[in-house]
Amino acid sequence: MADHYSRRSFLSGVLACGTLSAGAVYLMPGGRSLPSVELRMVSGADPTGARDLLIDLWNRANPRTMIRLVNPITSGSGDERTSMLSKARAGEADIVNLDIIDVPEFARQQLITPIPLADSLQFIEPARRVSQVPDDPDLYWAAPFNTDVGMLFRRRADERDTAGHGLARALDDGTTADAPQFVAQLQPNASTYDEAFVVNVLEHALSRDPDLIDADGTVSDDLERWQLALGPLRAAIADRRVRLSGDETDSLKIFVDDRLRYMRNWPVKYRELQQAGDPDVRTGRIQVEPLPVGILGGQSLAIVARSPHVDRAREFIGFLTDDPAQKILAAHGLAPTRISAYGDANLRAVIPHLLRVREAVEAARPRPVHPNYRTFAKLVRDHANALLHDGRELTPEFVVEIRRTLS
Repeated sequence: MADHYSRRSFLSGVLACGTLSAGAVYLMPGGRSLPSVELRMVSGADPTGARDLLIDLWNRANPRTMIRLVNPITSGSGDERTSMLSKARAGEADIVNLDIIDVPEFARQQLITPIPLADSLQFIEPARRVSQVPDDPDLYWAAPFNTDVGMLFRRRADERDTAGHGLARALDDGTTADAPQFVAQLQPNASTYDEAFVVNVLEHALSRDPDLIDADGTVSDDLERWQLALGPLRAAIADRRVRLSGDETDSLKIFVDDRLRYMRNWPVKYRELQQAGDPDVRTGRIQVEPLPVGILGGQSLAIVARSPHVDRAREFIGFLTDDPAQKILAAHGLAPTRISAYGDANLRAVIPHLLRVREAVEAARPRPVHPNYRTFAKLVRDHANALLHDGRELTPEFVVEIRRTLS
């Protein structure tokens, strides 16, 4: 159905709540007498604008604890990690907005300091659990800022087409080499940290064998299971029954320009379709459905161990992860980490699939929660690329490397 909802009025209300929440820190007793400090935050780029809006809200209400975003990184998660490692080691940052896959590495190197989470049970559980300190359940290496999970975008044939289809069916549903109807991030690019390709490969493997990665991120080292799980994807690519893209933006363009039936992408891409005035979004023809088993994504906020302003940093992180800020993130298309945001009637009016995103996040598998995750990702990339695009079989070396890397 058509979207008659006024997003401007909703944002006005939620921004007012956010301003009050930020202002509470500045206006509390003694707040005006605090010495002025500047907190340096390092993060990747945020094309949604939500993070910059929240920083601006905070700075207006807290002039004695100003946040400065240090050179937002636009060139991908690998460069984000490298830059954040460098700045944390040099003491040139107070807060780092880490991809959740990098939290264990920063913790192992003692670059970040654990913090408690106020109302920790109000965070969606998988996003919270990946950063929990193993020997102290009350402490976390990072606070969940936004979560993420792959979703299946489906263009409905008509109003009667309401059943969920799933990732496996998207590969086979009426597609031919002449007119493939499914696009996903299955073409590696030149980056060593080609995370989009790795995540897509893992999602397809899990769609055939949900236990290849368990709920704790433990990866199977059974070669035959990996071969069977990736066999259908290999056949679909060989038969040219799937459109290949290198990244999420390219996938969206192909999906829109060629009016494909299926696309694997992140939830935030629905907001981009809304902003572009996509006619199928306006009429409710674009469904956003959970994958059979998705891969957990997202970013978490950590305090650099060398920061001299830990208490101020904790206050700012508390603001970014509280209910009003999380609803602002959701209104900009990101998947929030607060449970309350998923139950908000106003948000659900403008994001019809919001509860399905929560369902997908709660069922998602984390990638290996291990300091060597980036090494694991590279071996998956190299071996999967050889299998899917060069016609080479997975070899015993693949599972041997998994054991060695994640031991």
